[in-house]
Parts: sequence; C-alpha cells; structure tokens
Amino acid sequence: MIKIFLILFLFHTNILLAIDGGFNEDYYKIQDSKVKKIAFVNTLLPKIKKAEKQIISDRAFVDTFFKKYLFTYSLKSRYDMKRLIRLAKKYRIRQMYNEHEYLEKIDTIPVSLVLAQAAVESAWGESRFVKEGNNLFGEWTWGKIGIIPKGRDKNATHRLRIFKSLDDSVSRYMLNINRHRSYKDFRSLRSHQRALNIKFSGPDAATKMTNYSQMREVYNRLLISVIKGNGYIAYDVKSIDLSPKKGFLPRFKR
Repeated sequence: MIKIFLILFLFHTNILLAIDGGFNEDYYKIQDSKVKKIAFVNTLLPKIKKAEKQIISDRAFVDTFFKKYLFTYSLKSRYDMKRLIRLAKKYRIRQMYNEHEYLEKIDTIPVSLVLAQAAVESAWGESRFVKEGNNLFGEWTWGKIGIIPKGRDKNATHRLRIFKSLDDSVSRYMLNINRHRSYKDFRSLRSHQRALNIKFSGPDAATKMTNYSQMREVYNRLLISVIKGNGYIAYDVKSIDLSPKKGFLPRFKR
C-alpha cells in the first residue's frame, strides 16, 4: 500500500511535459496494473468534473430562462435568447421553446459510466487512438482528418477523431451521449428517474449503451462488470464533488 501511494504521489507531483497525445509520460512508466488503474481514474476525474460543471451551468440557465425571461423584453432577456439559440444548435434541439427537450438532453452522465467507457474504449489509456489523438472513447469521424483504424474495411470511410486534449475528448463524449439519436433511450430513462427522484447510476445507464458498440448487449454487460468490479459506483454518490476522498481507493480487478 505504501508503494502504491508513493508511486501515485510521484505521478501527480512530478510535472513533466505531456506527450503529443494521451496521458503524461509518468503514466506510461507505471508497471503495476493496480497503480496504473488508480492513476487512470485520478487523471480523468478533474476532466469529468470540468465537463460536468459546464453541463450543470447550461441546464441551470435553461431552467431559469423558461421561468423568468421567456416572456420579457429586457436587455438581459435578449442576451439570454442568444445563449438559448446557441444551446439549441449545440444540443440539436428540434423545438426551440420546448423546455422538456432541453432538460432531457442537457443533463449529467454518471461518472462511473464515463470511467468504465473510457477504460474499455482506450484500454486504460494505452490505445493508439489515445496516444496519437487523445481519443478516449473511440469516437468516429467521417471527415478528412483522423486516424485510420488498422484493419478497416476497404469500403469504409470512417476515421478515429483527433482531439486537442483529453479534456476535449471527455466533453465531446458527453455531448455525443446527450444529443445523438442513438442514445435517446438513455436520455429517456435518465429523465424518467430524475422525475421520480431516483438516482441514475452507472449500471442503469449502461443498460442503454447498446448502440455504442457492435457488441450490443454484450457491451452493456461488460460496462456493468467494469463499473462494479472496480468500485466505480462510489463516484455516482455525488454528482459534483468528484475528488477522491483521502485514503479512499476503489477496488480494482487484475
């Protein structure tokens, strides 16, 4: 245990220049798989918190706008209307003044699910797509810029999206889940449980990830296994305070 804390301390306090993509150089020097998994989580938590705060801010704005400014004509209301228009475009809102549609799409994603998908899709940060393109979640693009997957079908045109940073990858992943039609069932369940004041947990969310992978339902079960096997459910207890508690170490599978 002392060895684990010592390595993690050095990992977080020794400031080195980041490589072109992926985690910093210290991360890739860690040999102990248990230590590496802890470092993986501790690296991603601040990035998840940052992206989540923006979602919470956008949601709070929508709630306030529809309660206070929709039918006013003040300078502030005109400014807020511009922000609403930007959010409508960002989240692909079909009906401009449908508050429910905004609130169903602009909401947080269970931290345990984010961690599990990042772990599975990036092979704990070791994948080529992370190292070359900061792509934690295996997101595709059909543009001209991207990483061509090895073994891609000759008729396929997709590439792996390249991000400027891991932060951008996390934010884009959350936006994808919150607006793409493939995850409509995910958002419906989240909205339903929120209305009933039921916590929307990672395992609940994972049951609606069928469209994320060609593995379909097997993928859902894999995510649930990673969440439970690594103790990630603990991070779903609080949606804002994602900082690991002092002395707290989740369980990790070898």
